[in-house]
Amino acid sequence: MKCVILAAGESTRLRPLTNDTPKCLLNVGGKAILHRTLENVFATGIKEVAIVVGYKADAIRAFVKEKFPQRSIRFILNPNFASTNNAYSLVLARKFFVDEQEPQPSKEKFLLLDGDIVFSPKLLPFLIEQEGENKIAVRVEGNHDDEEIRVMIDEAGNITMIGKETPLSKTHGESIGIEIFSYITAKKLFEVLENRVDHGKGRAEFYEHAFQEMIDNGAELQAIDTSAFPAVEIDTPKDLELAEQFVATGTKFS
Repeated sequence: MKCVILAAGESTRLRPLTNDTPKCLLNVGGKAILHRTLENVFATGIKEVAIVVGYKADAIRAFVKEKFPQRSIRFILNPNFASTNNAYSLVLARKFFVDEQEPQPSKEKFLLLDGDIVFSPKLLPFLIEQEGENKIAVRVEGNHDDEEIRVMIDEAGNITMIGKETPLSKTHGESIGIEIFSYITAKKLFEVLENRVDHGKGRAEFYEHAFQEMIDNGAELQAIDTSAFPAVEIDTPKDLELAEQFVATGTKFS
């Protein structure tokens, strides 16, 4: 399995905390968010990791090289981080994952992570162990609001709608920003992303718009309930407080 972590954004909602520090390097419980993420990834046995950087990219490179000197981690630069969204950052990682010279579809899987999530070390092993080729981690329990990337599912547990446009009244849960795809599905995802960037609104979109296009064209993306394993996306100072609470107490939160 190869892993891509997206960490290019400016995180303007967290200013002044992010004036000099990229969001992924903010400390939660005495340890940077990215440090926790990489520890969780490497603990699963994954060895090939790429981080898409942009804002304060040099600081992220220096941090990773200091904290993980024995690891081979690739950095992919999004020079247009100030004018693009995470769909554009993700498409830049295509060459890291897709081997165009591969004569047969690879058995390799693709783990995608947003770089601003504080999550339980037990979450990734649980997600990996679940049956299915294409899995999206979803928090079902707790309250849901308009800020979330929300999902609807069918009777088989496959996602039928994903995005902030998903009606709250029909929401099954929140997509927390952690996904696993088969090689074939990941390759198709990059094709969809590239087409949307080149011929549509892809530069300014969340990558979930590409997920939705794939779903509309028949792809089966399974919602995996990871509510038992706390995760919080850091967008605001309030989110930071919630993450601190989780790390300090080790208890579940919603």
